[in-house]
Amino acid sequence: MDYLPDHQLTQALRRMPSSELSERIQRLKRLGDARGMRYFDDEGRARRIEMALKPWVITQAQFRCFRNLVLELATCLARFPELFHALPEVRSVLPLSEAQERWMRLEPHSPRGPFAVLGRIDATCLLAHPKWRSSLRFLEPNSVGVGGIYYAPTNSQSVAEVMGDVVNQILPRRRFSLPPDPRNLLLAELRAVTRSLRIPLKTVALIENTDYTSGMDEFGKLAAFLQRHGLKALVVDPRRLTLRHGRVMHENTRIDLIYRDCELAELIEMEQAGRRLSAMRQAFREGRVVSAARWEFDLKSAWEIFTSRPFTRYFTRHQQALFRRYLPWTRLLRTAQVLDPSGRKVDLPAFARRHKDQLVLKPNSLFGGEGVVLGSLVSQAQWDRALAKALSGRTRYVVQQAVSVSRESLPRLVGGRRVQFAPAFSVCGFFFSSGGIGMAGRFSSDPVVNVSRGGGMIGVLKAA
Repeated sequence: MDYLPDHQLTQALRRMPSSELSERIQRLKRLGDARGMRYFDDEGRARRIEMALKPWVITQAQFRCFRNLVLELATCLARFPELFHALPEVRSVLPLSEAQERWMRLEPHSPRGPFAVLGRIDATCLLAHPKWRSSLRFLEPNSVGVGGIYYAPTNSQSVAEVMGDVVNQILPRRRFSLPPDPRNLLLAELRAVTRSLRIPLKTVALIENTDYTSGMDEFGKLAAFLQRHGLKALVVDPRRLTLRHGRVMHENTRIDLIYRDCELAELIEMEQAGRRLSAMRQAFREGRVVSAARWEFDLKSAWEIFTSRPFTRYFTRHQQALFRRYLPWTRLLRTAQVLDPSGRKVDLPAFARRHKDQLVLKPNSLFGGEGVVLGSLVSQAQWDRALAKALSGRTRYVVQQAVSVSRESLPRLVGGRRVQFAPAFSVCGFFFSSGGIGMAGRFSSDPVVNVSRGGGMIGVLKAA
């Protein structure tokens, strides 16, 4: 069997006395608090990120399948700069401003070598079901400043410590390990980039925009991780970098590589506000930035390139089959004639109005679940207003074929002590770099599953 049904683990949890379940959940909370599992709101207030007591247990066959598919998708995403510059119709689907294009042109063209990325592709999958392969759908790509690089491995490690004995008891013939740590994926990618450039790797600047106080609190912990592996790692606002004799510097420290959380749009805003970013520009020119500028195409409309017949001819038959099987139909919302999911030519706005129950409306470049509208959960009038706003506003949107989001039954504390098994929606996140993938789980009572919207995390164990 190439999957592990979770009924044994669920039954073991349900057989536990409520007091033991409560103690294990409390222990997990204490580990999370000690290890910094928290999220900051817009006012800078910290919120504990809930960690599910019940982990996902995946097989080697599942992990191999995910690895092959995710790395193949990453290879396809890496072709976007080439297609963007060659084909006007691609530029219309992957809209970038002139300022963004100018930043991207700073970077040397590198068809070979490492990806220079740590990305994440979100998905939904019935992991513990015999039809897990056919249920798998990849929802959208993220390749600049992805969240969870610290939280995901910390969550899985904590859950393994609290629940490892239970998993070993119910599956005594299996050996368990954690999935690859995305921090190690990043470290390997940084080393691969410096080998390709033939430069040393001593100092890494972790670049983030300090104007924002909300969101994940990961860069400080990531810096500590890199320092434990022999690097000097600094968390720096890009406006604090300088250029001295052609070298990128922070104060008196020379920077070898940059790992960025900032998107190009943020750098452009800084320049428009009068700040000089000559050091960041130089770093891009020299290919010293991860994720590289060419990964700025982490737009949800990327899936239109993969699910639209006029574009799929630029990919191999194997890749086209992957797109058909695992990607939901997606179109950048605009006044245009497009092919619908059945291959018929339709007026896109009219099609979107008529098929609200089968569609999701998403901002093309925002994150954290912001602005997402599920057609099946709103009235026709609400849907029409959302479409009209999306068509007339400055923010670009996509419409995407709705997919069934996985559901979990998770033990959770109610009122501080009583344990209740509550239903939750769940999604997977697959980290990727040139050499491998990692995995994270998230859950929420909201079908738009995101930590920024109050969701929590699910640990992942890999069974041998």
